[in-house]
Amino acid sequence: MSAGIALQQEDPVARGKAAHLALQVALSPDWQLPWAQTLFLAPGLSHVPWTLIPAGFRFLQRGWDAAAPFLRPGVLAAELGTPAERKRTAAVALDLRVPLYEPGLLFVRDSKAGRALVATWRQECAGGADEKLAFLRALCRVKPAFCVLPYSWLAEEQLRAQQDARSRHGRVICQPQALVQVELSPGRFVKCRPGEEEAVKRHYEQLMHRRAEKQR
Repeated sequence: MSAGIALQQEDPVARGKAAHLALQVALSPDWQLPWAQTLFLAPGLSHVPWTLIPAGFRFLQRGWDAAAPFLRPGVLAAELGTPAERKRTAAVALDLRVPLYEPGLLFVRDSKAGRALVATWRQECAGGADEKLAFLRALCRVKPAFCVLPYSWLAEEQLRAQQDARSRHGRVICQPQALVQVELSPGRFVKCRPGEEEAVKRHYEQLMHRRAEKQR
């Protein structure tokens, strides 16, 4: 099944990364879907999880119409846009106390719902509307089979970029320790860092003791 990356403006870096993944690239300023599976990549997206891009396409192969990651944690629809646009969004989303998604990294399958999602989103963006609120409205109107990707898709890439930058400046990057598994009671396990096993067990025993005292 054909797959590729659609850009709104030329991006040599994206073309080079896509070539490494054996993916085609095309300019699509009209937001058409050039392939059976298309990744719409926003020019302003600072951290692209290139190692995860093949996994995004695999979600589409499993029948999802679209997939995109959560926006950064803590940002709700009630915090973006103008009062008038928030009112428009509330009319279709019913509640603005909901998280948002990053449509700058949007995987779309060439299905009826996938095409409708992109077309509706771009219509909702008319007049300079906030793209993320517009995307939320499009999701509510079209109701595609939408796969929510974790924020870590963007956060992990950002962390990797920071580590690369530090390495280039001669700083030592400490690798995270592998966690070990500790059995607290029969069938109950937790994970902790090596060397902390006994402390974790003591903490659990104290917690159970206090809980038993309260129940007396």
